Amino acid sequence: MTLEEFVRNLTEEYGTAEFEYNGQQCGVEPQTQDSETTYTMWYGEVWKDYDNIDDLLSDGFFDGESLQDIFPSIDVWF
Repeated sequence: MTLEEFVRNLTEEYGTAEFEYNGQQCGVEPQTQDSETTYTMWYGEVWKDYDNIDDLLSDGFFDGESLQDIFPSIDVWF
């Protein structure tokens, strides 16, 4: 899966993504309310909310690495 396909699944199909990183269960869950979509991302027991996909992809949430940085090394399923 490419990063573009991943983003499309989150932003157009509103699928929940799950993956493992550094031995921790991780994921991204989109939520839409009143035509506004927000995203919750988790890494083990740590959770964080994002107002847009660009912030979600670029935040150093994974031990200082962003989701787009680690994406080539993870297997995502929806």
